[in-house]
Amino acid sequence: MEAIKINVNKQIDGYTFSIAPSIRELIKKWFPDSHPANNIFVSYDTKSDFEAYYRRLETYIYPALLGVNNQKEFNKKVDEILFIDTQTGSLLHKYKTTD
Repeated sequence: MEAIKINVNKQIDGYTFSIAPSIRELIKKWFPDSHPANNIFVSYDTKSDFEAYYRRLETYIYPALLGVNNQKEFNKKVDEILFIDTQTGSLLHKYKTTD
């Protein structure tokens, strides 16, 4: 099982979530029909509003960023998703996948 690292960059008006080119290549190799994105930007207001009504934004960011539709197959290959602050290198959030 693998861990996927998602980079989180705090900006003046929000967050940018991104993955390294090597992760995009790995996802495309594992799931040829996937469409991984380079990055996703979310404003601070959108993030706080979303989390007030739903749940943590990260649970929705990683499927959109990685572009994988088959969650069950994804969970067989990936053990956890790590959200890493690009400026400090610290772990912001960890999401464990389940079968």
